[in-house]
Amino acid sequence: MGEIRSTLDIIMEKAKGVQVTEEDKAAFMRREVEGKIRGILQRHLDGILDTERLQSELEAFGGDRQEIAASALRRECLERMVLDGDNHGLLSILSRVAGFDTKPIEKLLLKYREELETERSHREAILEEQLTRQGIRGSAVVPNLKADPEWTRFSAGTRDRFHQELNGLN
Repeated sequence: MGEIRSTLDIIMEKAKGVQVTEEDKAAFMRREVEGKIRGILQRHLDGILDTERLQSELEAFGGDRQEIAASALRRECLERMVLDGDNHGLLSILSRVAGFDTKPIEKLLLKYREELETERSHREAILEEQLTRQGIRGSAVVPNLKADPEWTRFSAGTRDRFHQELNGLN
């Protein structure tokens, strides 16, 4: 009768010849730190951790890991920025915890929000005119921008450009 081998035995046998390079180790460490930073940031945004605790969690990494953690925190905050929402908490973290100058981000937010608002007004006027020509008018008539393909394309493109410029700031 043949020997029954466990899955662990099979994996260990196949892994005998595998060499982990220093680059691999650094990549594993970086991914681990980035994952922890995502979790810490989410707990802060959920109100579980206050800013001081977030700062101490970041400082606890120490050495090379702290530099990676600070960079990951900046990147995570920038990726979570939205044009149509409140970014105050993220800006506060960038400024107070990561030591990042938020003035360029605030200017960028203002620029793109103004661009969106200008186009929103323009598209609403066009849609109102189209509805009026169809005989649909009145104080209760509100154009549905979410159903307008041109608005959807424009707003998605604007958000993409905004995030591209934000990534350039990191």
